[in-house]
Amino acid sequence: MVFNKFEEISGFYPDIIIDKFIVMPNHLHAIMLIQHDGTARWPFPILSEYVKRFKTLTTKLYIDFVKKGECLPFDKKIWQKSYHDHIIRNETEYLKIWEYIDANPLKWEFDKYYI
Repeated sequence: MVFNKFEEISGFYPDIIIDKFIVMPNHLHAIMLIQHDGTARWPFPILSEYVKRFKTLTTKLYIDFVKKGECLPFDKKIWQKSYHDHIIRNETEYLKIWEYIDANPLKWEFDKYYI
């Protein structure tokens, strides 16, 4: 569900391009391009608003699945309060982050939350 909703972001928000992403069992990584055509009135949505909307939507959907008995209940919240962002400033950084996202699933068994 999280994968599908993240994949749909560009359809709902045409100023966002999801360039690369991976959903892990307890987190996700993404390269998101936010583009504005210059016609948007200020203030246009910023990354924190997109993240908040995404977390709210997926939490609501998960609660719906729990109510139907299709998912396990959770204690208090699904998502952590904050998130980490980084502005990619050059091609070297971009390639390093791209490779990190690509390799992340291979490192899952070494994660402290691995089950």
